[in-house]
Amino acid sequence: MGRIERMVKKFFYFPMITVTLLLTSCTNVLVHDMEKGGVDGMAIDFRTPALTRVAVESFTAGSSFSVWGWYLPKDAASEVFNATTVSTPNGSVWTYEGLRYWKADKTYSFYALYPSVTDLMANAATAAHYDEDGDISVTAFDASKGYDLMAASALNISGSNTGKVAFTFGHLLARVEFVVKRNAAADGIEGFNPVIHSAKLYGMHKTADFLASAADLTDKEAISAGWAISTDESDRTTKNEPFAVLSEEISVNADGTTLIDALLFPQDLTIEYYFEVTYSSASDREPCTSTVPLVSLPLTTWEAGKHYRYTFTVSDEDRILFDTPTVNAWGEATGGIIIVE
Repeated sequence: MGRIERMVKKFFYFPMITVTLLLTSCTNVLVHDMEKGGVDGMAIDFRTPALTRVAVESFTAGSSFSVWGWYLPKDAASEVFNATTVSTPNGSVWTYEGLRYWKADKTYSFYALYPSVTDLMANAATAAHYDEDGDISVTAFDASKGYDLMAASALNISGSNTGKVAFTFGHLLARVEFVVKRNAAADGIEGFNPVIHSAKLYGMHKTADFLASAADLTDKEAISAGWAISTDESDRTTKNEPFAVLSEEISVNADGTTLIDALLFPQDLTIEYYFEVTYSSASDREPCTSTVPLVSLPLTTWEAGKHYRYTFTVSDEDRILFDTPTVNAWGEATGGIIIVE
């Protein structure tokens, strides 16, 4: 699968998948539909609906996901799909190789993973699998690659069903964003022209394994518990090899500019997780560097499917001031202004 640049491409450190994220949503609906054909019934087909409360803003040509499927009662052909790639050549029509057909006397269960296993293995050396009980396993997933990992299931569907069958994808990762804004209180001060020279996020591990049941995918705590994050110190990101980095200068404006937008495992934060930023408040001043422990900001946990936004301003006194972090549009904020020398 091709990966495209984000809408504000220069602010992102990682190669992106072929979709962009909406800020406050955590699900997307794909549908099975049925078309006439075959001996036993209509062909199992995949289509996209009108996108409303969705995790992905749009599907572009080349987008794909993998699907697994079985039916009961069992027979020699009970396995209908096995990591079968379903892709779209144009962003709307979905296809896969070798049509499968509904059997009226069977009950079906389907499971899906986005992006497709083929793409994950090719671009991130990650393996993934569902078994017929709906247990999903993902091995050696590298979150630093920037993939928005999502899973879904559609269970106990009658083979005689003539309606549409929905897949509701849920995020298995957390989104963490760092944004800088111009300090309005310093407007009018002669020479005040804040610039961000670089920014980086580091200290967390890059890879993890995931194991969960289909039922677990509806429970954020169960999703978090399903991740086994690497404890290998060689896998830990560092100041010199960060998880995410902005390496170009950005002039700070009043509306806010995203410096880092990363997808990370749901986890408890530790004192070893840092955000580092180098900045200057005026062209005649030497740049300053602040290294901020994330546990001081004050959030201590990242949960799957939530968007954490850390916003700060640069003062005319060469300090950065963090607002209270937000959690999606509906999250409760705690604490007040945090001043970082």
